[in-house]
Amino acid sequence: MRQYTICFFLFLFYLSAIRVSAQDRTVQDTLSTRLTLLNQLTQAGNFEQAQVEGEFLREFLKRHELPVTPKLLMLLSTIYKANQDDRSATRMLAEAELDARKDPNPVTKAALLTALVQECRKWELPDQALTCQQMLASARDSIQARERRAEASGLKQQFDSLSNLRAQEMTEQGRYLKIEKQQGLILAGVLVAILLFLAVSLAQSNTKWNNTLKKKELEWEIMRGNLRKELEETASMQVIEATNNAAAKPLNTPYAVYQGPEPEQIALLIEPNRQVVLYLKSLLSDRFQIETARTPAEGLQMANDLLPDLVVCDALLNGQSGIEIARQIKLSERTNHIPVVLLTNKFGNEGKLDALRAGADVWFSRPVIDDEFDASVQRLLDARKVRHDEFTRFMHLYFTDHKIALQDPFLMHTIHFIEQNLANPDFMADEIARKMQMTNTHFTKKLNVLTGKEPVQLIREMRLEKAKTLLEKRAGNPGAISELVGFSNPGTFALAFKEYFGENTLLLYSLPPNRMI
Repeated sequence: MRQYTICFFLFLFYLSAIRVSAQDRTVQDTLSTRLTLLNQLTQAGNFEQAQVEGEFLREFLKRHELPVTPKLLMLLSTIYKANQDDRSATRMLAEAELDARKDPNPVTKAALLTALVQECRKWELPDQALTCQQMLASARDSIQARERRAEASGLKQQFDSLSNLRAQEMTEQGRYLKIEKQQGLILAGVLVAILLFLAVSLAQSNTKWNNTLKKKELEWEIMRGNLRKELEETASMQVIEATNNAAAKPLNTPYAVYQGPEPEQIALLIEPNRQVVLYLKSLLSDRFQIETARTPAEGLQMANDLLPDLVVCDALLNGQSGIEIARQIKLSERTNHIPVVLLTNKFGNEGKLDALRAGADVWFSRPVIDDEFDASVQRLLDARKVRHDEFTRFMHLYFTDHKIALQDPFLMHTIHFIEQNLANPDFMADEIARKMQMTNTHFTKKLNVLTGKEPVQLIREMRLEKAKTLLEKRAGNPGAISELVGFSNPGTFALAFKEYFGENTLLLYSLPPNRMI
């Protein structure tokens, strides 16, 4: 119950505050309206009506206990002067003086007294003017005293702020160690001596580890030589065993005629004529595994699935155009790296036009001459080796100032993606295949055909080429550079660098720039 009573009184107080605020707003609006009307009547020269309105306004101020303002005082004085009403003017000035005495604010009090002094002199009231002048001097002294107090308060706040800043500065300085100049020189000398000692110790340790590394490298060379001999002996035994088995068994594969291993490269023959297929097999079977397709759909499917190293396609397949099949193979991102040989029944420029339409690398008019066909296929294989050598040269210069351009978009995307991930030791080749939207097998096959390198080998060689460039530019010590190029173990990096370049990382790093090879 007590809580409800408190809430009720608070509510009544809130309503009264709202009512008072509304009344104050109404009084101010009425005062402003009457003052505006008084100004208009004065400007119009209607001083009699203006005096009537002035009296109403004075009664309104008294009723609401409001003081007369300097502006209203001067305006009423002008009206009384025009009407020559000395009595009303004297009474108004006296009431204004009383308002000034009651005003606690020295600023508004000084403004009203200034207007009073001026009007008293105008109405020739020297005693009242002197009194108001004295009160004005007192009000001005109060204003100056207030200003001095405000200024003193501001200065005190500034002084306190400076004192706080000084205290904070002293606190901050207390956190640091102060060392005299002589003590600092002694400490610097001690640090230099320690650094020199560490440098000498590091040089001795480096020499020791270099000697140990050379011994280990010699041991590894001996172990590799022994392993190589064992592998050669094992291979010899396998060859002898295979020869004995071949002598004991009948020949059941076309490669047994050559007494050698089965070729790794695949040639796809898209040819419906069985006799032509047998003839082409006799020309290619010593270098390729032979796969055949009789229809266009079968040929395209096998080209996409097998990714052969060579495609031989007839320009006419069971009444359909083989030129379109060859063209699709060369336009597909999956198979555009495969060399295509087109067989056509046309001669001269007509046969050449068929080859251009198909995008074929080589074309032949039937019947095919074995020597020319064999030489052209060999040139295609040699051209692949030339591309491999050019790519190797591109790799050696990629991170140097003599970088050369690479035209193949597939290789450029692969190189850029590997370069972006060189510092990641967990970067794998299958991430490149996913980036290129290929299967891992397809990506590996195509990269091997274009560069002669496996994806893992290419990533490793790019890491080492980047590391060599950084070492030559003094971008950091070998340990730091090994992390920059994605080697998690500096020892593994040193061994891989030695195996790839035949140089020691520490030795290369320690050589002066003008002696680098």
